[in-house]
Amino acid sequence: MRAKHIVSANAETQTTPKGETTVFLATAEDTNGRVSVFDSQLPKGNSAPWHYHETDDEIFYVVSGEVEFGINDDEVIARAGDLVIAGPKVLRRFKALTDSHLVVINAPGGPSERFLRDISGLQGVVTEEDNQRFIVEYGIHIVDKE
Repeated sequence: MRAKHIVSANAETQTTPKGETTVFLATAEDTNGRVSVFDSQLPKGNSAPWHYHETDDEIFYVVSGEVEFGINDDEVIARAGDLVIAGPKVLRRFKALTDSHLVVINAPGGPSERFLRDISGLQGVVTEEDNQRFIVEYGIHIVDKE
């Protein structure tokens, strides 16, 4: 039987060079690979470029703030209490319009948490070689949709 109490203050925390802070509330190790759960603080202006995940559903629950999402050809503004879902191979991007707090769930667990650890260590410079590695290692494709 699997059970665990995760104390947010003691959980693994990653901070990107852009100032996004992500607390790893539940990892693939905690859930036998079924899901990863993150608590993310996004400063105003923080964004992720257009991308898609080969295998995982990504669910964004907005706790506070306003976040603009691009989902395929749609643009939406998500506010506190809203939920945005992007499944495998669905193009997505986001931009925090205000300082925002999100809970992000990825299923299955694993690839996204490894990606977040990796991207946090890149000091804000992502090369084409990095993008190719993201595809091979995490199944995450950064795309130029513009």
